[in-house]
Amino acid sequence: MQKLITLVVMSFMFVACGHQMDAKSFEKALESQTGQQHSVAKLYTETGKYVVYKNNVTGEYSAYNMEKWDRKNMDSVGDFKKVAVEGKDIVRDLLQQSTYVESGHWQSDYDTYYESTEYYDEECDCYYTEESSYEVYVGEHWVDTSHWYTYYTGGGFRFDNTSTQSKDLETLAALKEDVAEKFMAYKLKSEFSLSANRALELAKLAGRYQKLENARELTTSEKDKFALDALGVSYSQIENAVKGKAQGDDNEYESLLRKASEVNNTTPEQIGRFFNELDIIEG
Repeated sequence: MQKLITLVVMSFMFVACGHQMDAKSFEKALESQTGQQHSVAKLYTETGKYVVYKNNVTGEYSAYNMEKWDRKNMDSVGDFKKVAVEGKDIVRDLLQQSTYVESGHWQSDYDTYYESTEYYDEECDCYYTEESSYEVYVGEHWVDTSHWYTYYTGGGFRFDNTSTQSKDLETLAALKEDVAEKFMAYKLKSEFSLSANRALELAKLAGRYQKLENARELTTSEKDKFALDALGVSYSQIENAVKGKAQGDDNEYESLLRKASEVNNTTPEQIGRFFNELDIIEG
């Protein structure tokens, strides 16, 4: 689950954005052609850039190769078919198959305690109070993340997930909301050394974002709010920093790493690793 933290705080900005936009635009083209509602059944597949769609009226599953779809210059499925090969770029009558995955983990439980310390300041002849908090381990419990995993076969193809990242997303989607949050928080804490409280905050933030994104396209201001909560900087600041670094100017990017590390109580190097794993810096 190497990229979970970046998925939590930045999936709405950079991760596979182009592929997602291709899939959404092609879905609209399918609906326009057929007059029937379609939905994405599997976004990421191990076979190139195929996306599996479900015809919600007939229940049929088909896969289309997004390598052949140019959303900026194509307006219809007819345009797509001019360059796509039936049976190769278009695979119909897929069979949906599922297998049960048994998984889970022991999650540590902590109680948070707060302390207040009073200090005397000679310069102002006054007292001021500093507050601090610390966590105490109180035990652990088993979080069952077992779930059904779905893939599609047909025409000599097996449309499975292409990476650990997308399998993680499917795992989270298959879990109940409270279990998914605990699972995500556990991974954030154990793999990226975040505090239990901050890991849970990010897990809840990701859950709220996903609900909104599934309902409609988010506005720039909403993306800014999520980015500020997760990294302490706006969406546009992240975008500008990444563009600047790609052009050889690291100043804004380094400032971004420092700010994000402060918000998440980690190091700029750790935040930099998150960005590097995303591979969003174009050379």
